[in-house]
Amino acid sequence: MSAAALGASVDDSASGWQPGFRLELVSAQSDIPALPPDLVVSAEWPDSCLPQLLRTSMVDWHIDVELRSTRHDCVATPTPLSLRFNPSREAGQKQMPVGVYEVRFYLARDNGFSELIAFNLLRAGWRGSSFRPESGFWWSVSNADRAFLAGSGLSIEQQGETLAVTLLSYEAGNAVWYFGNARAAGTLARVPLVRMFGGDSPFSAVGTPPQVEAALTLDLNFLSPSRATAWLTRPYADGREGIQIQSLDLLRLPFDGNSNGAAWKGQWVLIGEESRQATVFDMNEVATSGAGNFILRSRGDGAELQCRLEDVGGHAVPTICSLLDGSDLLADFDKIGLDQLIGRSPEGQNMRLVRLPR
Repeated sequence: MSAAALGASVDDSASGWQPGFRLELVSAQSDIPALPPDLVVSAEWPDSCLPQLLRTSMVDWHIDVELRSTRHDCVATPTPLSLRFNPSREAGQKQMPVGVYEVRFYLARDNGFSELIAFNLLRAGWRGSSFRPESGFWWSVSNADRAFLAGSGLSIEQQGETLAVTLLSYEAGNAVWYFGNARAAGTLARVPLVRMFGGDSPFSAVGTPPQVEAALTLDLNFLSPSRATAWLTRPYADGREGIQIQSLDLLRLPFDGNSNGAAWKGQWVLIGEESRQATVFDMNEVATSGAGNFILRSRGDGAELQCRLEDVGGHAVPTICSLLDGSDLLADFDKIGLDQLIGRSPEGQNMRLVRLPR
């Protein structure tokens, strides 16, 4: 649903100085595909003084790109910018590991400091996804490396390839909500969020449409159907160069807060990608529950779902589960949601355990 569909008018005056960077990995040499790929960057620079590539670094899953602009006799005309470099080789690596990278662009200033001007997520390797994020409420949780937005939450829903997000948060202590939607690319999504204000109260008879202003950008990397890392960015309110960034850990949690396995009770269907039949398990008994695990048992056939718990932001959540029929292992799952578990059989077949509606 767009802002227009909500009957709102959009104010872009708050968008500020923020060039949009587009990233693409391309083969460094088509005749030697094993070489690490080049990173091609394209953007529309805000003026005619195109920056030069100063240096790059790649450490673990972080790529930093530092640019320098001449800033002489600039004309305030948007100008196409194109850069090409190889972050892996410049970091002394022979390969680029498959995964998701955080790419930050900095603009070097004459005073020796560098300002963060853009942030992107970049996937290296296979772009497919074996799961989708579960629709519902998601919460920011505490982490030593990421912010904890106390009292803030998100509503996330995916229909087809469209991901819609509502962020319920605060500004200067006052409740505010942001809304946006975008196309999900596998487990990654970039969602522009608008702030809505000035609308009617639930009991108003006037029918005044709300005002909408560009506010935030939300980048999402879904790690499982119920866990994600996220980054909120926004341009400075005074229009100066640079952006602010806030990283988050997000979880979809059971309403009752129980970690003893009761939230996963119900009827589950095991589906294999190569199987024409589905098997139903009635996991309605919490067999055992401890500080680091729980076991659900099916009364009818004795099948068990054994899950290991880990602390994520102060919440005990299952991160690895195994489905057994007696002593036979049917599947291991490493992507755990409240209503779906994704994993593989001992033979390597993709398996999905889906809860039937209650």
